Formats: sequence, structure tokens, C-alpha cells
Amino acid sequence: MKRIIALLLCFIIVFSFVSCSDSEEVVPDYESEISADEINLRGQKFVMGMVKDYFFEGADSTLTFISNTEFGDLAAKRIKEVEDKYNCEIVFDYVNRSGETAYFSVASGSYIFDMLQEESYWLVNYIPSGTFVNLVGIDSLDVFDETKWGNRYLRMSTMYNGAIYGLLPAQHPLRLSNSPSNLIAVNEKYIADLVTTDPRDYFENGEWNWDTFGNAIETYAHVNSTTNEFVYSFGSCFEYGRMFMIMPMCNGCDFITMNDDGSYQLGYFTQNAIDAYNQVAEWLFGATASNINTESYGLDQFIDGKSVMTLIDAYQILSSSESIAYRMENFGIVPFPCGPGAKSPFDYTTSYESADFTLAIPITAKDAEASALVLDALYEPFEGYETEEKITDYIIRNYFEDERDARLFIDITKLGHNYYHDHMHGMSDMFGQLAKNNSVAKCVESFESRVYTAVDKYVIPEYNTIHEYEEYFHE
Repeated sequence: MKRIIALLLCFIIVFSFVSCSDSEEVVPDYESEISADEINLRGQKFVMGMVKDYFFEGADSTLTFISNTEFGDLAAKRIKEVEDKYNCEIVFDYVNRSGETAYFSVASGSYIFDMLQEESYWLVNYIPSGTFVNLVGIDSLDVFDETKWGNRYLRMSTMYNGAIYGLLPAQHPLRLSNSPSNLIAVNEKYIADLVTTDPRDYFENGEWNWDTFGNAIETYAHVNSTTNEFVYSFGSCFEYGRMFMIMPMCNGCDFITMNDDGSYQLGYFTQNAIDAYNQVAEWLFGATASNINTESYGLDQFIDGKSVMTLIDAYQILSSSESIAYRMENFGIVPFPCGPGAKSPFDYTTSYESADFTLAIPITAKDAEASALVLDALYEPFEGYETEEKITDYIIRNYFEDERDARLFIDITKLGHNYYHDHMHGMSDMFGQLAKNNSVAKCVESFESRVYTAVDKYVIPEYNTIHEYEEYFHE
């Protein structure tokens, strides 16, 4: 998982703080009414809180793109264009956690940011407390435009009780595909050396299923002829039991199925899920156990040539100089294989627990409409990268040996391939226990009540928001 749960977040949320109506009013420095015909923000300064984190290179960046690169230069040009167009100044304040900083500023009724960028993982506990502006009521942007702001399920973690608080810069290169978890990376050199079927070929031909994946685990393990070291077929650290978490969704399970009476069923507790848990347990603890490396986090041992395949998150593919694309010559990616209950051979699923580049507006921003106006202009497509095909071509040229990998990297964010797994509130505990070789049936039964309780409190308000606005979302 991307982050260990911060105890501080759990502690903070027990405190109530002064609501917007009780705090001192923040008066804009300019008129909040903005003419659609002639917009002049009269030199207003907009402060954007930016988080420094693992998924980009930190403060030496421009709109999260590394400075003095092609995209960094395009981002710098865009900032200047927006400043000139609206007669304003945009400054960036890099902090360790912009969401937390905004929370405390709102709690004290003080202004600090006009807008911010943060992982949604670090926003979910602040959203119910009224820290951010409900963007549904903002006139200067179309919060339902999934082409520009990301599809509804990728933004689900920033929705709550009929309000939508977060956006994703979906038309900026590489900023949408960064968030999904649970993909498989493949060392293509080993595949060639072993003269065996490439998982990408299995997937392309509709044959990437539990049988072919099991055969790969059984046959890909070998001794490296150069180092004389054993090479595992697959690497999957047991932390949080992520194979157990994702496999049911690749076996025809839906995360939530709503009933007409308002009740719902979680896919984690269906028969298809039980079948998936038992299959994963067979791989991890059965005859092929010795071919799977569970002792270390998958990325480093994979890059070091100690496994043919490994479980990865999308951000580990090409987000920074520590990613696979910067450290390996020839690798591929595939989703997890489909089980017999899947709707089709291509019914793969990834999960996400954090939308990495989430944008939000604190309620203490000087003028939410003006902040939204600036965000809307900043995140228009870059010149030369106005279409998905142009961005895909860039990825093919710069990162992957095989264009199938680039196209999959873009495809994983499409509707139907993602669901939101709330790791923040203990929903991963069951999968961690399953990874300790507990009895599947006993473990699932012991966790069912508490998982449903957590989903009732944290996920259903998000899920219901999507359905409330279902007819308004569009591309």
C-alpha cells in the first residue's frame, strides 16, 4: 500500500471545529462576481498548496512535472498564459501535507491556500468535516466532465453525501494513470531467455486467466545463468494481502451491488470471492509457494532481477527516477488474470486507494469561484498533447519497448477497470490476515460485520453521491 495509516489523522477527526458559519468571514480582495465577457482579477495572488511526495520529484517541479523537461516547460508556459489572461499571480507553496495544512487553517478560520494538490488518501478524513468547497455549486468549472477531471470512480474518494470535493487533471499527460494499484510487471528479458509465452500475449489473446497465470508461476522460476542465483516466478510482498484483495474483482465480483430496497452486497463476501481467496491461497501456500518471493517489497527485487513478474502500483512504472522505466531496459505490464467467473477474458480490474494528483479548494480560499476559474484554465491540455492518442504516442516513444504496455497504462483508468478501496479505515485488515495462511472461510466470516460497518460509514456516502449525479457525468 502507498501509505501506512497515520495515527494523527485518526486522532484529529475526533475533534470538532468551528464551522464556516461560526468562523470569521474571509472577505475577498476583489469582487467575487466575475464577468464571462471580460475577466480581470486585478493582480490577485493565488496560493496553491503543493504536496512534496513520492509520486513526483518534489519542489523542483512545475505543476508536478519535473522542471526543465518538456512537460515542465509546457507547465511553466501554461502558468504564464493564465496569469496574463486573467491578470493574476499564481504562487506554489510546497509543504509536506497540503491537505492537513488546509484542515488546520480551516479549523482556525484562517486563510492559507486558494487551492491545493494532494493525494486523496490524505483528504478522506477531512472531507466530512467541511474543510473543502463542494465543487458541484461552482459555476466556473464543469465538475461532471470526466474527460477533463477524471472518471467518477477515480474521484470517488473525494465525494461525500451528495458533494464532490476533488478533481483530477485528466488532460495533463500521465497524471491520471498514476493512481491505480495491483498490476503485474514482467521482466521481458527473462521471458525471451526462457523461450516461454509472454503474459502480454496471453492477455492480448484473451487467455490471461488463472490457469495460464498458475502455469507461469510453476514454470518461470529458474536459475540465472550469469549470477547462478535463483529467480522467482513472482514477487508479492504479503503486506496487506493485496493479491487477496484484487483477485475477487477479476472473478466477476463487483465491489458493491445495490439492491432496490437500498441494501447492498459487498463483492468481497460472495462465493466468487471465496473461490478467488482459495485460489490465491493455493498459489501462495501450496505446491508453487517456493516460486513466489514474499519476503521483500516487489519493486526492488524485480528490478534487481530476482523475479520474472511482480505485483506493482501504477506510480512505480514511470512516475520518477526510482520507477521501473528509469531502471530497466525491457519490461512489460499486464493486469491480474481473470477467473472463471469473469464476465469476459478482458474483464480485468485494478483498485485505487489514493488519487495522487487530486485538486481541491479549501473553504477559507479568498474566492472559490476565482480559484476554480484559475484551476480550470491551468489544467487545459498542453499544446501538442490535446488527445489521448498524442499522450499514448509520447509514452510509447519514451518508456516502453512494446506499445501494448503504453496502451494498457492509459486504459487502466477507464470506467469499469477501477474501484475505490478505502485502506484508510482498516478495510485491508482481512486481506492481511488471509495472507497469513488463515482458514479462508473462518477469516472471511470473522471480518464480514466490521467491513460492512466501515463501508456503511465511509464508502456508501461516496457511492450514493455517484448515483445521485449519474445522469450528469459525461465525457
